[in-house]
Amino acid sequence: MNYLIIGDSTTELVYKDLINKLTVETPNILQKTFDAGLKEESLFFQSISINSMFGGKEVLILKRAEKIDKIWNFFKAMNNFNILNKDIIIIYNSSLNEFGKEVKPFPKKARKEVEGNFKLIEVSDKDGNTTTNYIINTLNVDKSTALKFKDMVGGDLSVLHQEIQKINNFLDGDSFTFEKVVNILTISKEYNTFDMVKEVLQGNKENTLLHLTKSKEHIFFLNILTGEFLNLLKLRVLFEEGTIKSTRNYNSFKIAFEKNKNLFKNKRGFSHPYVIFLKLPLIEKFDSITLQRYLNKALDIEAKFKSGNGELDIMLETFILEI
Repeated sequence: MNYLIIGDSTTELVYKDLINKLTVETPNILQKTFDAGLKEESLFFQSISINSMFGGKEVLILKRAEKIDKIWNFFKAMNNFNILNKDIIIIYNSSLNEFGKEVKPFPKKARKEVEGNFKLIEVSDKDGNTTTNYIINTLNVDKSTALKFKDMVGGDLSVLHQEIQKINNFLDGDSFTFEKVVNILTISKEYNTFDMVKEVLQGNKENTLLHLTKSKEHIFFLNILTGEFLNLLKLRVLFEEGTIKSTRNYNSFKIAFEKNKNLFKNKRGFSHPYVIFLKLPLIEKFDSITLQRYLNKALDIEAKFKSGNGELDIMLETFILEI
């Protein structure tokens, strides 16, 4: 079977999932990987052209196919081969620029050569759903558990894949719960910090102050805290304007979020609505004036620290006590 995977960085998850599937079907399958970024297309073609009645089954993988010039000619040439006893996987990565426009999309001219000859798999995670669905399917969990898992492990796809494999091996067919895997789960520094920020905003500050004293990760904590104040301020304003009519109804919130999702765009794309929905209880604790004051204070601490006009640990820990 010939597979063509087109999409953003989540093509790696789909590719690894496909390799696992092929390995289960043929345990001793030989894998050969080529990189178009290193101009290895000719070596790839050589491996395709060598057919043996006595050789075992092979899977030939060509990565970074987006580096191939006039790729439609590449696929036209592939269609001339009589491929025996081989699975073919070609990965074509595209991405979105800061304006949400696809960079170097797969050419329409190449699609005509692919039709009927490849199983086409197109993926995108601009809304976070591809990664979330991958977790749901591989861990057999519900959506809220998958989102929490993604937050805890972090956004790096290779780390995510490794953690899921480790957990599935550990559970050995048993059902997933956080209580069962917490001792083997590698939790990201970012998640730990988000958890501490949430504790501070809920009024529980002692553990965070102790952690910061030991870890000295004040600047990282300040960055997360500033971002959280900004998100909460946006949510509070939307609530005060009447755009968000309830802090308890997720379905109602999703409609409001979709109309205002550009407010919650980050480096990875748009935040998932459920992740933002979980912040809503905090906007009942603070009004927009208070949040604006806290945001200004956090930015002022960062500016003073960067200009050498204050000790970050003292300024931040004093501020935490004020919240």
